[in-house]
Amino acid sequence: MPYLKRIVKAGNTIEVKKYFTSRFGKKDKDSRNAKASVTSEKMKKVNEEIAVEKLRWLINENFCAGDIHMVLTYDDDHLPETEGAKEAIRKYMRKLRKVYKEQNKELKYIKTAEYEGKRIHHHVLVNKFDTQILDELWECGHVYFRILDNTGDYSKLASYFVKETSKTYTEGLISGKRWDASKNLRKPSITKVVVSADSWTKNPVAIKGYYIPSDSIEMDVDCFGYPYQKYTMIKIPEKKGIRNGKYRSYNGAAYG
Repeated sequence: MPYLKRIVKAGNTIEVKKYFTSRFGKKDKDSRNAKASVTSEKMKKVNEEIAVEKLRWLINENFCAGDIHMVLTYDDDHLPETEGAKEAIRKYMRKLRKVYKEQNKELKYIKTAEYEGKRIHHHVLVNKFDTQILDELWECGHVYFRILDNTGDYSKLASYFVKETSKTYTEGLISGKRWDASKNLRKPSITKVVVSADSWTKNPVAIKGYYIPSDSIEMDVDCFGYPYQKYTMIKIPEKKGIRNGKYRSYNGAAYG
């Protein structure tokens, strides 16, 4: 019985997913009734995983070492309501486009915001630029910077973006969108092939020039009862540089 193999090439990463579907069905014997037990909470989790997946591909394809993740905050004198915050970030992005253009650069960005459950703040990922200028252009409070490392795999950052905005997204305060991105971002390459086999190798092997982090290998059964395997191959950096440096981790604790 064949299965599907999805290959996503995004920057320095190649993500592989092998899975069965209703078309090529091979349900786990202990999960025959899984579909009937799918709850709204489970679907919410699935949708969030898909959001992280798409954002991860977008970041990995378009951003690299030296690019910048900014957290824009408001001081007490500039703390706005939701609409005011939207206008503040629009104004800031207009300024960014202008200064990038003045230096013959094209601004690339992904941005999102958290309005619900905590003090309003924005997350903005941009391509390399002078951080002093980026800081000076934000007149509403403080700017905190994190520089992307050279691993090429920014899955933790994507997860953080989605987690940070999960409540805001649920409440529909950002027009039902998880994030906004500039229109000049490249799309990852996605290929699907049918494999004529009824199982896959338990321990995948990376292609030449890549390695597979052990924590990226996942074998499980989805909420509909179909088994799958996922793993990520990451291009081996030519230079170690800051790969193991202080900017490697993107978790919630890093920003308080």
